[in-house]
Parts: sequence; C-alpha cells; structure tokens
Amino acid sequence: MCRLIVLDVDGTLLNSEGMVSPENILAIQEARAKGVRVVLGTGRSAPEAAYFTALTGCDSRAVCLGGAAIADMKTMGHLERWDMAPDTGVEALKIVQSAPLARMIFAGEVNLMDPDSNHYFEANYPFDCFHNHKIVTEDVISYLSEHRLPITKFYSVGAPEQFPPLLERLRAMPDLDLTSSSSDNFEVLSKGVNKGRALAVLARMWDIPIEETAAIGDSGNDLAMLEAAGYPVAMGNAGREIKEAARYVTDTNDRDGVAKAIRHLIG
Repeated sequence: MCRLIVLDVDGTLLNSEGMVSPENILAIQEARAKGVRVVLGTGRSAPEAAYFTALTGCDSRAVCLGGAAIADMKTMGHLERWDMAPDTGVEALKIVQSAPLARMIFAGEVNLMDPDSNHYFEANYPFDCFHNHKIVTEDVISYLSEHRLPITKFYSVGAPEQFPPLLERLRAMPDLDLTSSSSDNFEVLSKGVNKGRALAVLARMWDIPIEETAAIGDSGNDLAMLEAAGYPVAMGNAGREIKEAARYVTDTNDRDGVAKAIRHLIG
C-alpha cells in the first residue's frame, strides 16, 4: 500500500519544455482522491514548490532545497531546515565564487545572487515564481553577515571543465555533501542533508511507515530519495545509476512518465 508519493520536479514532473502535462496533473488528482499524499521533492525553493503544488494539486507540504528544508505550501515557510555551519558555509561559498559560475544561494528562506548570476538566470531560468522572490546583491557574503542569514544550500551552473578543482576542494571539507542534477551544475549542502532524509522526516510527520512511501526521480540528487523510499521509481529518462536503484522504471518526462508511475503505484 502506498500512502505517500514524493515527486522530483525537473526532469520528472516537468517535461523538456519545463511544463507539467495535463495527464500528470490528472494522475496526481486521482491519487489524492484515494487518500494518497502526493508531494514535491525538489531542489527548488519553497516559493517555486508552492507554485507547482498549486498548479498540480499536490499536498500541503514539500521537500525543498534538495532536502535541506520541509516547507508549508500555504505560507511558503520552512517547517524543518538543515543549514550549513556558518564558517563552513562561508568558506565553501568563497571557493565557488573563485570561478566564473552562475550561483543561487539559498539562505534560509531568502534567495540571493550576485548581478552576474542574475543576468544568467534571467536569460536561462524562465520561472517567475523564483525571480519574484530573489534578492540581488553585489556582495552576497556581506549581505549574509549583515542580515544574520544562514547558508542552507547553493547551486552553481556553468562550464563543467571548471568544476574539478572546485569540487576537489569542496569534497575535502568533511561537513559538506555535494550532488548534481546535470553535468553542467552542482549543489552544496550540509553533510547528510538530502531528499532521502527529508522524505523520512516528512513520513514521520504524517505517521506513515517508510515502507508505504514511494519516490519518483531522474537524476543524481534523487538517488538518496529513491534509496530511502519503500518503493523507488525511476523515470525513463533517468541515468543508469538511478534506474538500478529503482523497483520500477516508468516512461520519460516527455511521455507522461509521472502519470504512468502514479497509476502503477495506486492501481
């Protein structure tokens, strides 16, 4: 019996055009009508998760920031959050700032970026639900200090050939974990923070045994979620490692894979 389904967003719920298909929305509603909780498990912020939650009719909570937060979708506030240690977060951010990458810095419930990053994301990240809640500042580290904000997660995107020296230094820091959703990006979080841990916490909040949970994903930052869930599902467009971690492989994100997986789980 499946009582909780956690859906990744990019590459899973969204198709390659960045849209949610009507069939996916219909299947989510079918599951909800049967009493199954369906929530998002995303690397995105709470405002973005709230937008897609409202669009699809998902449940009132979501796993956000790659598992670093569980958020209330009505208030967009964090119910649980796992920040980096302050010194660790600043040191890691300085490492990433040494390369010409575009960066999103998720500082608790505040989303920060520098002007160059803002130009990149305005051109390449067409989601008003993100841009309407961002703060652009010349000096991110000074802003964090002045406003006494934590560093929860940061996301960097750019030319992959620039990554190796940065990743080597970041991996040498014992209090951090790194993950990725594509070859052109990486995410930095506090040690042990991932979607799988957040899924388990959310299940406990609702008194749902982990055996009665399912997770659907496609990329490296979904692996921990699939490993934690009672019934892991990989998208047809997922990589080999994700498919090997799954009990079921559904269709691709361009062929209503989420809808087909949900109906498999609740049928």
